[in-house]
Amino acid sequence: MSEFFGKLSDKADKISRNIVILFFVIAFISTVYQVFSRYVLQSAIAKSILPFVDFSIFNLTWIEELIRYMFVWIVFLGIGIVYKSKGHAQVEILHHYLSEKWKSKVMLLVECINSALFLFLIIYGSRILKFSVQQISPSLGLNMTFIYGAVLVCSIVCFVHSSVNILELRTAKRDERVVVQVEPQNTNMG
Repeated sequence: MSEFFGKLSDKADKISRNIVILFFVIAFISTVYQVFSRYVLQSAIAKSILPFVDFSIFNLTWIEELIRYMFVWIVFLGIGIVYKSKGHAQVEILHHYLSEKWKSKVMLLVECINSALFLFLIIYGSRILKFSVQQISPSLGLNMTFIYGAVLVCSIVCFVHSSVNILELRTAKRDERVVVQVEPQNTNMG
């Protein structure tokens, strides 16, 4: 079970990273094109050099909306990537003052709370998608379910990562108990 969730977590992380890279590239190229079409093609210099060309056809209004939605997905997929690498914000003062036994218990409690939050977001995120089916984005004409789906996908990915963290903490705790039980027997024999 732990191995399955571990592989699933790694696969979700790899897919998320690839999608984020792709969306960054698309957003970057779109932004560069939008700036070029606005400030170069729409400039007085371009109009004076080629007065017979209507450069306004190159100014695509839907690109701004595309960039905005790309960044929404980048942020939500990025949350899962950061969560997987344990790069999220946390209160580290407890780590300095707690014993190893209590650190693992606190870490397990935090992961359980995180899992509960992700489950909450999965449940209510899927309910939000039901309401967004009727909404259409103004410029692209996309169904907003694709945009609001970022919350649900992020929550599912983070729940998988959190489940793996819980399983690893419980396995480490079990291994720790086995080591503690074996050590006294070895010292009595020697």
